[in-house]
Amino acid sequence: MKNHIYYRLEMKLASPLSVGDGKNESTDHDIVKNRNGTPFIPASSIAGVFRHTLDIDTKLQNEIFGNIYGENSHNSKVIFYNAELSKGSSTSVRDSVKLEKKVGVKGSKFDMEIIETGAELVTYLELPVCSESIVSSVEKMISELLAGNIRFGAKTSRGYGKILIISLKKKTFDLDDESELDAWLNFDVFNSEAWADEAEYSVSKTGLSYTKIVLNLTQKGAISIREYVTDAETNSPDYKHISLNDGTSVIPGTSWAGAFRDRYCEFAGSENAEKLFGYVRENNKTDVCRKSRIIFSESTVTDCIIKKITRNAIDRFSSAAKDAALYTEKTCYNGKTELEILLNNDVTDEEKTLLSAVILDLSNGFLSVGGLTSVGRGMFSVIGLTVNDEDRMNFLNPKDISQLLEVKS
Repeated sequence: MKNHIYYRLEMKLASPLSVGDGKNESTDHDIVKNRNGTPFIPASSIAGVFRHTLDIDTKLQNEIFGNIYGENSHNSKVIFYNAELSKGSSTSVRDSVKLEKKVGVKGSKFDMEIIETGAELVTYLELPVCSESIVSSVEKMISELLAGNIRFGAKTSRGYGKILIISLKKKTFDLDDESELDAWLNFDVFNSEAWADEAEYSVSKTGLSYTKIVLNLTQKGAISIREYVTDAETNSPDYKHISLNDGTSVIPGTSWAGAFRDRYCEFAGSENAEKLFGYVRENNKTDVCRKSRIIFSESTVTDCIIKKITRNAIDRFSSAAKDAALYTEKTCYNGKTELEILLNNDVTDEEKTLLSAVILDLSNGFLSVGGLTSVGRGMFSVIGLTVNDEDRMNFLNPKDISQLLEVKS
């Protein structure tokens, strides 16, 4: 029996996405777009990420994705298609700067273009050669995506590129059957109506390949992660707390990672911090880097109060207002949020204990996130903590800190 199989995946962005096109015309990191200016995920990026899931089995990698070396060279046995945006294609620009002790590092300002959270995309996989091992491997890759083990684009360890599958369909044609051969010849994979009669298809979901820590947090006051406003309106503030295009306040994974890394570095030293959080050392010839073994999510702030505050700088000697020092900010007060942290399974007990101490500092108000922390911004309380869905709040104290992130085997 000779089968030809298609998969249709409808996906939704659970966090911002930035797949770069190698240019820096609008920002330091522009996203790839088609000729109409619509962003998409290239098929090559999808194939690369899927191939990475088979890193432990080079032979299977080459069998499925092709091999250009030697006498056994052959094409890929899976055809990937671009993931095209179908809904919610808004884009924006995120500003970033490297901080050391809450001070910006010279020459480290960086901005990047992103596709906003909530955008929906559609992509397809095609299997012209359908051996049992290939079908099984492809469906395993899809299950890894379902589990959240696969992310796309840049800064995936800092909250970007998380995908949710909202619909999965499979269509199989038996080309030995003449009637199905005709149906296959007339089949238009890109036509949504051609998939309308197909039922939802399910694959067995693999387990998360990380230790998952979830912190439920409540703000102690305001938070200020700046996004500068360029509107021409008179009432626009000079800057505001970072938000999505629909006005939802967020805390980027980069901000969480920076705050956690800085405190971890104080506890363990920069060398040990680099082992967990990774690093990049750039020079003119080669970049030396180490991938982060810890992933921070982007957090959405709910139940918050948005306030616009006008402030003025005061001269410390005369106690009078400084000239031209009046500014207005729009910030976010007393909200609730959730932070998801994923740890590689090779993280040691000592590293978990040190990370637990950082979480304890966050809960006690000793670790703040964002700007203006010296005037009380960016403080949180931990009101809930789970590790692999197991409640660990009883261990959030100095006495039991070494047991906080322990999980049952």
